[in-house]
Amino acid sequence: MSASILSSRPADPQTNSCVDKLASGGARPYLILSVLCALLYLPGLMSIPPTDRDEARFMQATKQMIETGDYVHIHFQDEPRNKKPAGIHWLQTAAVKIAGQDLSTYWPYRLPSIFAAWLAVMACFAVARRVSDPATGFIAGGVLATSFMVAIEAHIAKTDAALLAATTVAMGALAVMYVRREGASLALALAFWIGLAAGTLVKGPVSLVVAVLAVAALAVADRGARWLKQTRPLIGFPLLLALTLPWLLASSRGGGSEGGNNFIVEAVRGDLIPKLIGGQESHGAFPGTHTLASLITFWPWSLLAPFAVILGWRRRAEPTVRFCLAWLIGTWAMFELVPTKLPHYTLPAFPALALLSAIALRSDALQNLMTTAPGRIYRALWAAVTLALGGGIVFAAREYGGDIAMASMAALILAASAALAFVTWTKTGTIVLAGLGAAAFAMVLSGGVIPSLSDLTVSTRLAAAVAPHRAAGQGPIAMAGYSEPSAVFLLGTDTILTSTASVTDYLLSHPSAIGVIEAEHLDAVTRAVAGTGGTLHKLADVEGYNYSRGDPVALSVVTITAPEAQP
Repeated sequence: MSASILSSRPADPQTNSCVDKLASGGARPYLILSVLCALLYLPGLMSIPPTDRDEARFMQATKQMIETGDYVHIHFQDEPRNKKPAGIHWLQTAAVKIAGQDLSTYWPYRLPSIFAAWLAVMACFAVARRVSDPATGFIAGGVLATSFMVAIEAHIAKTDAALLAATTVAMGALAVMYVRREGASLALALAFWIGLAAGTLVKGPVSLVVAVLAVAALAVADRGARWLKQTRPLIGFPLLLALTLPWLLASSRGGGSEGGNNFIVEAVRGDLIPKLIGGQESHGAFPGTHTLASLITFWPWSLLAPFAVILGWRRRAEPTVRFCLAWLIGTWAMFELVPTKLPHYTLPAFPALALLSAIALRSDALQNLMTTAPGRIYRALWAAVTLALGGGIVFAAREYGGDIAMASMAALILAASAALAFVTWTKTGTIVLAGLGAAAFAMVLSGGVIPSLSDLTVSTRLAAAVAPHRAAGQGPIAMAGYSEPSAVFLLGTDTILTSTASVTDYLLSHPSAIGVIEAEHLDAVTRAVAGTGGTLHKLADVEGYNYSRGDPVALSVVTITAPEAQP
């Protein structure tokens, strides 16, 4: 353990005694952090509808695995979905079966993400206390738990929270080996390789690349990497292959109606290469975008993150800090250079940033940096971004039918946090207030604001409008003008996504079936049906806003009485 880290605690004895007391004891800090995670991640679990498009696609693919019993090949309706490995779908399948709910009940699909976010926090604390001290580790766990993007991903049924957990376990084990240099147990080495395998089965080679970049940076800085023998590669690498290759090989033998469903080929050709050569699905951005976005993604701790990195660079000779810098800089640079950018991409670097932030919070030098002229300018920028975020939440509530009172409460919390930007950060009260503010904001946002945005819940309201008119054996819903994955998940795997003319033809040939068309085409379809001698019946109207496309939506739920059924 680095002696300089332990000697860099703040002079404020109140900070030492309070944090040390919370972090002491065998189970106490784990319990406190677990309660914090529950408060952060459970609100909104059952009230936030399925989100488009990624979450609903993952949910639907898992749903089809359960329906078909094929746990190797991944499909969205009839299309192979060869983008991410099957690991997250296996976790979601287990959660759905344990919960014992209907397959269209969406909250069980999110349980693996909540568990993974909690596991990442536990691993961050467990590792940080070994490579620094319990109090610093406790702060690092709290920083990671309350980071905005971690709280967001814990609520979404996709891969990123699970990737964060796998990467934290693998890199945490590697950090202990690097800092301690000798005496690493077999269990620690196995944790490293199993973490890499889990990351590979969840999101491909991301965890492996993170580890390779960090090791390469450390090897250059240290002019050697003899410490890597602690990973026991002769045992670990075969274990990695044994855990990942069976599914990769099985998934590349084809499956489904297309026959040529080769996961590896399609994943590289259809997902990886487009991300590397351009902005896939209009998600391209310039280098530096992730750094700017971190003002929100790592909020509220983005207030001190730049200063933590600066202090870390000054102390880069210390093994713990050196490892965190190698982990952070290598991973962050990779995602800045890749043309395709989404806010959650940098999550695998958050544990390193959390530990650097915790070390900075325990240092006397942090306040000196934050009170310089550049420090004051950055703090003002952070406060402005925080206030703008609050204003954006109130605006969204007003525009999309949300709860103004809850949105205003979230904005007030953010305003108070903006005020904290100008308070002494090395005092215990400020640290606690920042963490509590982040927790309160996450709870209000996910438990109150987001579920109340009724205009954005088009698929949920559409499913509710269809349900009273749907009978067993009635056949699939035919839909035109709205094709979001959340609608497929809620209405059924056999939902037909087609054109208005095809919906009309389908309803004429299946008189008991239900269709969904755009309201603007209702009159034209009514006339077309009348021309055949049938009658169009409007069952319900659903209006809202399709945030995936940025367009308003007006839909009509209809059915047709065929000519022979007329009285």
